[in-house]
Amino acid sequence: MDRLTLLFWLWMLLLAVNVMWALSQAVVTSALGVRPLDVRVGLGPKLVAWRMAGIDWSLHPISLGGSASFAPKPEDAPQDPPLKSRLNKLPPPLHALSLAIPWYVQIGVAMACLGPAEGFHQFTEGFPAVFNLAALPERVERFVGLLRDGELVRAWGILSARMAALNLLPIPTLAGGYLMLLPWRDKSPKWVTPISIALLALFVMPWSLYVGYLFFKAIF
Repeated sequence: MDRLTLLFWLWMLLLAVNVMWALSQAVVTSALGVRPLDVRVGLGPKLVAWRMAGIDWSLHPISLGGSASFAPKPEDAPQDPPLKSRLNKLPPPLHALSLAIPWYVQIGVAMACLGPAEGFHQFTEGFPAVFNLAALPERVERFVGLLRDGELVRAWGILSARMAALNLLPIPTLAGGYLMLLPWRDKSPKWVTPISIALLALFVMPWSLYVGYLFFKAIF
C-alpha cells in the first residue's frame, strides 16, 4: 500500500470515529430533549454543510475531532442571562450520560470489530498508553502496519477503543474534562481557566505533536 493510500485510510478511519461520535451525540441528547443546534465533524474550513433532523451538520477536512453546539444564539435566547448550553437544562446525572455515552458507543464499535474481550482490553489499555511515551513509537508502527496489511476493521476497532479512552481522560476540552467540571457547569471557578491552559500547553499539545510526528515517520 503506497503512502497516499495509507494517509487516505488513516483519514477515513479517523473520520469514521468522529462520525460515530457525532451521530451518537445527536441521538443521545435528542432523546434527552436537548437536541444540538449544530454538529461539526472534523476541524478546519467547511467542506460541505447540510441540515438533517433539525440540526445543522458540517464536514471539515482535518478529521482529528469534532464538536456539537448546544448554546443558542443571542437572538434565540431572550432570557437574561442567556443560557450557555441547552445541556444545562438536564439534571447533572443525565448531563453526564449525554457526554459519556457517545464514547461508550465507540467501545461498542471496538468490541464489534475485535471481539468483546479484546475490544474492552484495548480500551482499558488506552489509559496508561497515553502516558507511556516510550512505547508509543512501537504502537504507532504496529497500527500503521495494520493499514499496510489491509486490516482496516481491526484498525478501526483499535482506534475507536483508544480514542474513547483518550477522550474520557479528565483533560479540558475532552469529555472527561467536562464530566469533571459538571459540579461547576453553571459558573466555572476562577482556577479552571489557568489550569486548562497549562494542561493544554504542557501536555495535550506536545503529546499530540509527538504522536503526529510518529505517524508521519511511520508512513514516510
